[in-house]
Order: sequence, then structure tokens, then C-alpha cells
Amino acid sequence: MKTFVTNYVKGCTTCQMNKVNTYPTKPPLFPITPTSTLPFQTIAVDFITKLPPSKGYNTILTAIDHDVSKASIFLPYNETIDSVGVAALYATHIFPHYRILLKIISDQDPCFDSSFTTKLCKLLEIKQNISTTYHP
Repeated sequence: MKTFVTNYVKGCTTCQMNKVNTYPTKPPLFPITPTSTLPFQTIAVDFITKLPPSKGYNTILTAIDHDVSKASIFLPYNETIDSVGVAALYATHIFPHYRILLKIISDQDPCFDSSFTTKLCKLLEIKQNISTTYHP
């Protein structure tokens, strides 16, 4: 009788839909970045906007190291900056100290998602990782 009931429950659509899954499948966990031994090889960049003006600047570009040091660099600028200006900030303040990075994580801001930035990353062999806006 036990075999009959077990087979009946396995074949019953209503029973299968209402049965609690005691062995849920979990997606595998992958680290957000590969392991690197050098600082600022993988960075996350974002803007802090709508700040009160200070010394002529009203926005901050943040660059955070994801691999080694977890250090942050904060660069002030004006909110009217474009993708060329962001590239110039990086080339002036970060590149001389840490070389060209391997991966950049950013949201869908036009400065990071523009054709200029995409072509620059492709030329320098930088992997772009564009996350959803407000949900990194």
C-alpha cells in the first residue's frame, strides 16, 4: 500500500504543486571580482551628486579598489562633466599610481555607458561590468 500511495502522490499534479520543496536548488556563488595581487586592478566607480558647492566643485567621483586594499579615491569635479572628463580625471589622478586596470564596475550612468567609454575600454582591454542603476 505504501508503494501505491507514493506512486499516486508522484503522479498527482495537485499534490506536486502543493508539496513543499525540501531540497531547493541554490545558484552557485561567484566572487564579484577575480583575485588580483595588485591594488586598483578592479575598481567600482560611481558619482556622489547634488552636493553643496565647495571650492567650485559640486560632485565627487569615487573609485573603490575591489581586490587588495579596499581603498577609496575621491575626486571632486563639476556635475557637467562628460565621459572624456571622467577619463581625464582617471588618467591624471589614478593611472600614474596604479597603471591600467583590468575591470571597471559601474552603473548605467551616461559617462560610463557612452560610446567613448566603451571604445576606450575596448582599446585598453579593460573589461566593463555595467550593473543596474541603484542596485549594484
